Amino acid sequence: MPFSTNRKQSDRLAYKWIVVLVVIFGSFMGILDQTVVNNALPHLQRAFAVDFNSLQWVITAYTLTQGVITPTTAFFANRLGMKRFYIISLILFTLGSALCGFAWNLPTLIVFRVIQAVGGATLFPLAISFLFAEFPPQQRGLAAGVLSVSALMAPAVGPTLGGYLVTYASWPLIFFINVPVGIVAIVLALLLLRKRPAAGHFPFDLPGFLLVASGLTAVLYALSNASISGWSSPSVLVTLIGGLGLLALFARVELRLSSCGKRPLVDLSLFANGPFLSSNIANALISFGFFGGLILLPIYMQELRGLNAFESGLYTLPMAFASVLAALIGGRLVDRFGPRVALFPGLALLCLATWQLGEITLTTSYPWLVLVFVVRGLGAGLVLQPLTVSALSKVSPNQYTQASSLNTVVRFVFTSLGIAVLATFVQSRAGMHVSALASQVRTISPAIRQQGLDLAVQDAFWLSLAAFALAFLVVCFLRVPKPVPQEQGENTASERLVVAE
Repeated sequence: MPFSTNRKQSDRLAYKWIVVLVVIFGSFMGILDQTVVNNALPHLQRAFAVDFNSLQWVITAYTLTQGVITPTTAFFANRLGMKRFYIISLILFTLGSALCGFAWNLPTLIVFRVIQAVGGATLFPLAISFLFAEFPPQQRGLAAGVLSVSALMAPAVGPTLGGYLVTYASWPLIFFINVPVGIVAIVLALLLLRKRPAAGHFPFDLPGFLLVASGLTAVLYALSNASISGWSSPSVLVTLIGGLGLLALFARVELRLSSCGKRPLVDLSLFANGPFLSSNIANALISFGFFGGLILLPIYMQELRGLNAFESGLYTLPMAFASVLAALIGGRLVDRFGPRVALFPGLALLCLATWQLGEITLTTSYPWLVLVFVVRGLGAGLVLQPLTVSALSKVSPNQYTQASSLNTVVRFVFTSLGIAVLATFVQSRAGMHVSALASQVRTISPAIRQQGLDLAVQDAFWLSLAAFALAFLVVCFLRVPKPVPQEQGENTASERLVVAE
């Protein structure tokens, strides 16, 4: 009997690392394609002979679709089973990627991007659910740190990879590169993942879906369009206010369903959970400042320093490696001492790096910039994954998929908000600085325009710094118990073995 028990425990320990191997492929691809297209937009514009405003839909359609589909993750995971739904998502994403590479005009590319996003939207929340179901509480920091290879590497690798492919090859390769990776991920999932039983055939919350789909679509469209049309544009204001109204109605409908004992599409009662609420507020502020702030780096590196897309990506690549290293170290710290031990130094490093970026000039040395990027990456690695651990720290296992989906939607929305706000902020501040500088010399030269844009980029980084400072205050109120070395109940022996590993 003891031999049988030990064998079962060893099998569990081995399987959790198999899960890591499988899900990291899918989550990396899903996040990578949020950024890999950015540097290819000028090439796509020439290939399809379209204006830049129309071309923005290549990114906007992907973002909107992800925002709409992500809240349905929990329903389909429960209805179909997590393994089956994960494989279906991988197939859709891989198929969409292949079709994008074969697109013959802009409308077909946008349609194929929607197919790609339908599959990609659920990959990251499903990855979190798989990992948290297999890793014991005292190792979830490690699990989240390992998953950071996708969450943190992809946004930094995307522009570099996209810049290289469009500079030295051709734009279809930015989509075709997903196909072999997707096929490997599908085969691994089919062969290695174990089936998890479906939770039952409960009704689909159609009113909730229609409200959240239309509300998120309107809000994300307004945020995406604000950087082009401006915040005072009637189309931006109408869609933003209308979308917020629909989301407020959605919240009321979902809470009423919960109070009646029915199963809503999204369990908003999770926000009554203190650590989940505080972690998501911090997640929103950091997504605004960090992921939204990524749009400022190519503006500075390419428009002000004259680098091409690939060179710009190479300079920011060390940030990605630093963030992954910090996340793996931070995961261990979280497992031993709790999330705040990693969150406070991480936010301090983010604030330090962003303060220095708020001082960059047209002559700032490249070695110093790389050092600042590394510090920024270390800070991001120490905060993003511990926030996932703290958000799910008091969530019951049957709510992991719901909670991780909500966490992902918060990141989507506030990343889009950060991009929109910071992009329009740079535009408006650049105009003000150029006017102020021109009034002193009574002429507007290219040098004056460059100086004005540089000052505007500095201002935008200071705005990001304000978001990080607010996140620091939120984390001060975050209360998460330190992980215990073992859990009481039927899995006690198994958990003790994990700790002794």
